[in-house]
Amino acid sequence: MSRDYDHLFKLVLIGDSGVGKSCLLLRFADDAFTESYITTIGVDFRFRTVKIDNKTVKLQIVRDVPVTRVLWDTAGQERFRTITSAYYRGADGIIMVYDVTSQVKQ
Repeated sequence: MSRDYDHLFKLVLIGDSGVGKSCLLLRFADDAFTESYITTIGVDFRFRTVKIDNKTVKLQIVRDVPVTRVLWDTAGQERFRTITSAYYRGADGIIMVYDVTSQVKQ
C-alpha cells in the first residue's frame, strides 16, 4: 500500500485554556472559524497536506499542546495534563499559543 505523502510531521499546539488553540487549528486545517467557545475534552487533532518544493507533506496537528502536518489540540486545563502528555511523544514541533492581551504574570 503506497502512502499519499512524502513526509509526515506531527505538531502539537500548547497554551492556556481560552487562548485560541482550537480556532487556530480549525482555521489551518479546515479553513473554518467559529466565535463560540467550546472546551476541548481530551485531545483534538487534524491533518492537512501541503506541497513544499514538489514534495507532499502531511501535517498532523494535535491541540493542547501536520507538509501534511497533523496538529494535535489538547485541552489546556490542568486536569487533562496526564492524558495529553502521551501526545507530546514523537512530536516534530510545538506551537505555543498565548494571549498577548493578558496582564497575568505567572
